[in-house]
Amino acid sequence: MSADPEELQRGVPPPYGENFSRETLIRSASSKALAATTEARIGPGADPLRDGFQATSLDQDEVERILDACIKHSDHWSGFKVAAMVLLGTAMGFRGERKMQRSLRTGKVNSFGWLRYSGFVRHREPHVDAAGALADLLVFTLNLTGLDILQKIQSQDTTWWGYRLLFKDLWHADKKQDRDALAKPLQSILQEVEGTPVVKTKVLHLFRDSGVILLASGGAGSELLSIWGHWARGTLQQAYLEKNPLSALVAFAIAAGWDQTSFMRRHFCGRALMSVPDAWIDSLLPGVRNVLGEVQARNARLQSGKPQADDKVSDRAAEGFLQTALYCGTCFWQNLPFRTQRYGLSYVLHRLPAVANIMLTQEYLEFAQQVMSSHVKANKQAELDVSASMGEMLQDKQACLKQLCASSAIQDPEAVAKLLAEKVTAMNMRSDSVPKDSGKGVALPVVAAKQKVVLPDMLADAKRRKASLIQAPTLYDSSGGINTVALAWKEWCSGPAHRRVLEIAQRVLEIKAHRHLSLGERNSNLHKKNRHLPQLIESLVGYGATADQAVNLMTQIAEHFQLSLDQIREGSRLLAGKTAKTDSDTVTAESLVTLGDFKAAVGWAYSEIAQ
Repeated sequence: MSADPEELQRGVPPPYGENFSRETLIRSASSKALAATTEARIGPGADPLRDGFQATSLDQDEVERILDACIKHSDHWSGFKVAAMVLLGTAMGFRGERKMQRSLRTGKVNSFGWLRYSGFVRHREPHVDAAGALADLLVFTLNLTGLDILQKIQSQDTTWWGYRLLFKDLWHADKKQDRDALAKPLQSILQEVEGTPVVKTKVLHLFRDSGVILLASGGAGSELLSIWGHWARGTLQQAYLEKNPLSALVAFAIAAGWDQTSFMRRHFCGRALMSVPDAWIDSLLPGVRNVLGEVQARNARLQSGKPQADDKVSDRAAEGFLQTALYCGTCFWQNLPFRTQRYGLSYVLHRLPAVANIMLTQEYLEFAQQVMSSHVKANKQAELDVSASMGEMLQDKQACLKQLCASSAIQDPEAVAKLLAEKVTAMNMRSDSVPKDSGKGVALPVVAAKQKVVLPDMLADAKRRKASLIQAPTLYDSSGGINTVALAWKEWCSGPAHRRVLEIAQRVLEIKAHRHLSLGERNSNLHKKNRHLPQLIESLVGYGATADQAVNLMTQIAEHFQLSLDQIREGSRLLAGKTAKTDSDTVTAESLVTLGDFKAAVGWAYSEIAQ
C-alpha cells in the first residue's frame, strides 16, 4: 500500500507497512463491506434519492436551514461552533475532525513540506458569510467562555499554541478532540432543522463533500477543484500552486456566491465598504488591540536583535491570531444589522452589554442604514457587471485598444484622444439606454442615497432582551474523564485545564451575577449533583487538614465501601442537604452502603484530623 499523505504528516511513517491493503483478511473484509454498502444503497428497502447522490452532501438550501437552526439552538455555544464548522468546512474543504484536531498554530504539510493553507472570501449574502460565522465564534469564545488566550499571549506563555479553534468544552481546549466532540452537536442540530430534519450518511466529512459539489455546480472546473481540495498531484500543483491559497481564489469566490466571470474583474461586497469605528471593535474585543501592539513591538525588538530584558519569545502566531480577531470584529458589526433583521432576539450576541449599548445609539442606527443600503446597491452592481450590455461594452473597449495599437494614428496624440472620446461617448450612451431590469432577467431593488431602510425597533428589542439570557458553556467535564475523588477535587479547584485561579463555585457566582448570562439547565443540574463532595473536602480542610489529607481520607472512604465517584457524590449530597432518607436507607439503589454508614465514615475522617 502506498503511504497515505495523512500518515506521512510531519515525517511519521505509515504504521501498518507497505502491503497492508493486500493482506487476505483485509481484502476479504473490504469485499464484504463493499457488498453490504451496495446492498444498502440499491436493495429493496433503499431510498434511491435519500441514499443516492444527495446522501453525502448538502445543497445550498440545506446549508441555510442548518445555519438558521444553529442560531436558534438552545445551547448557544454548540450552535455557534456548528455554524462555523459548516461554513468554514464547505468554503475551504476541511473535514470536521481535521479542524478540531489542528491547533491555532500548527497545521498540515504536503509531501514537499509546505504547510497547507486555505481561505475564504466574504460571502455575498451576510447570513451565509464564513467570516461572520468565525466572528460569532470568536466573540462568544473571548467574551463568555473565560478562555485565557489573551493573558497567555501577553505573558509570553506559548501553551496557547495548543488551543483549538473548535473544542468540545473548556477542559479540552488544548487537547486533541475526539470524533464525537462536534459530531454529536451537529447531529442534534440536523434533527432540529425547520421543516424536515436533514438526514445524511456522512457527518464530519459532510462539509468537504458538500463544498466540492457546490463549487462544481457553480462552474468550477476539475483543475480548480483539485487545487482547492489539495487533491492536485505533481510538482507544479504541490510545490507551487497548493502552497499559496490565492491559486484557488476563484473557487473561494464561487463558494461565497460570486460569479466567477466577474469576480476577478470587478465585484463589490457592499457591507465591507463601510468602515467600523475602532471603539466599537475594542468594546467587543477588549484588550485585543493593546495586546497586539505589545506583541508587534516585542517581535520587532527580537527581530532587530535589540530585545528588552523581559522579551522571551517572538510570537508571530499571536500577531496573526490577534489581527484575525480584530478583522472578525469588523465583520461582526458589518453583519449585525442583517443578523438582527433575520433572527431578531434569537441571535443572542446582541445581548452582550458591549453590543447592546452601541446598538441603542443614533450612530449605530445611521451605520446600520448605510450598511444595508450599500449592500443592496453593491449586489445590484454585481448583477449589472455580468449583464449582456456590459459584456458588449467590454468587447468595445477591447476593440478600441486593438484599433489604437494597429492604427498609424498611434503617433498622433490628437488622433488618439479623438478616437478615445468617440468610443467612450458611444459606450456611455449605450449604458444609459440599458433598462433597469436588464441583467439576469430579475428586477433588483434600488436603494436611493437618501432612502431609509426599515430596521427593527431597537428600543423595543432592548427591553425584551432582559427576559432572555445567554446560556453559559458547560462548567463540569461531562466526558467521563473525571472518575476519582482526586480528579473531582482538581476539577473543582482548577476549573478547565487552562484556568488555574478560579474555582467552579466562583464561576457559578459570576454567572449568576452577570446580567446577560444564565447557568442553563445542564449546568444547574451538574452543579447540584457535583458540588457537595468538594465542599465536604473544603470542610475537612477548614477543620485543620491539608487539601491532600482531605482528599486521601475521602478516597479511603470510597475504596473501603467500594463506592464509585457518582455514589460518593450522592452520599455527600445527602449528607449536606435535607433529605427524606433515613440512616437505614442506602446511599444509592446500586449500593449496599447505608446513609448511616456513610455518616459514620465521614465522622471518622474528622476524628483522624483532630488527632
